[in-house]
Amino acid sequence: MQPTWLLALSWASLAVGFISLATVVADTYLRGHRQPVKIMELVWPVTVLYIGPAAILLYWNWGRPEAFSRPQHDDPLRRPRRGILATNVSRCGAHCALGFVVAEVALYVIKSEHGHKTLWVDYAGDYLTAVAIAVLFRYFGATGRGVTKIWPALSTVVKAELLTITAFEFALFAWLTLAHHIVFPEPLMRADNPTFWFSGQIGLVAGYIAAWPTASWQLGRGVKIEPSRRPYQ
Repeated sequence: MQPTWLLALSWASLAVGFISLATVVADTYLRGHRQPVKIMELVWPVTVLYIGPAAILLYWNWGRPEAFSRPQHDDPLRRPRRGILATNVSRCGAHCALGFVVAEVALYVIKSEHGHKTLWVDYAGDYLTAVAIAVLFRYFGATGRGVTKIWPALSTVVKAELLTITAFEFALFAWLTLAHHIVFPEPLMRADNPTFWFSGQIGLVAGYIAAWPTASWQLGRGVKIEPSRRPYQ
């Protein structure tokens, strides 16, 4: 059993995440602040789920539709750099967070042993699932029909998101390795334990921070990192 204080902290952190998620969902669907790019209605709730109240501030400043038309430097059709980066990193972070949840639950269901020798299996599953989700997001957000959308979706992910996803996942895996070996070594964390998901929250926050410089570097090189069909484009 994990220490009582750690279990209480884990449950509290998870509860804050779900309360933050409910706040954004209520703002989107009850207060009518619908996203012009529909996939972002999934991205922002996922982001606040693992970051918590701090991500609500990001959403309030850069994620709500009002932020898209807010005048900036006498040009109402452009958003500030921080808004673009917050959107992109949150989007890539949602891929990684969903990939982490889906892969870890799947590995747990098929009874994969979560020990020191199998961490690389977890990491491979997390990474590949995150990339697959990124492609799916782009696929369903693209114009066209059927298989004709697959290549553009894959190409866009490789050009605009793969590097940021990789930086995000590297930081996540670094923290998970530290957590498994040093911070929470006994008993081994499993997907049926709240401490496992609390540790995942910490790792995802670390990934979000680590991904920001990468996204900033890509933006500085002229890579178009935002989804298409924005009202300010």
